[in-house]
Amino acid sequence: MPAKSRPRAAAQPDHPAGLPGPRQQVRAAQAARQLTRQGQPCPVAGSLQLIGEWWTVLIVRDALRGMTRFEQFRRNLDISPAILSRRLQAMVDAGLMQRRRYREHPPRDEYVLTEAGRALQPVIAALRGWGRLYLARRAGASKES
Repeated sequence: MPAKSRPRAAAQPDHPAGLPGPRQQVRAAQAARQLTRQGQPCPVAGSLQLIGEWWTVLIVRDALRGMTRFEQFRRNLDISPAILSRRLQAMVDAGLMQRRRYREHPPRDEYVLTEAGRALQPVIAALRGWGRLYLARRAGASKES
């Protein structure tokens, strides 16, 4: 009788199901670098290259709601600690967030939006409004089908 194999825990992707994976994101970033407007880099493409990643937008949304601590983001987003660490570090490197030490022993940091991060508030509000309007219509249309 063969030994029973234990089911493997599914690895949490860097992207939710149905969204572009890392290879597609790299290709999109390369394409964004090539997009220009009158010989200048396109500000929309450049902005998306910086903040267009799924988790980044959701972390900004939660930070705008007052979350600052790693565990708050992790629980609310149901994101793996490794992915969250990478995203927070990328956001600090991009100047969207600042890391601040709030406890020395054991060392604990919080993440707060910088001026550039806070300036994304109207963008998040616009996405929220668009989603409420158009995703509701889409859901209604699919129910009618």
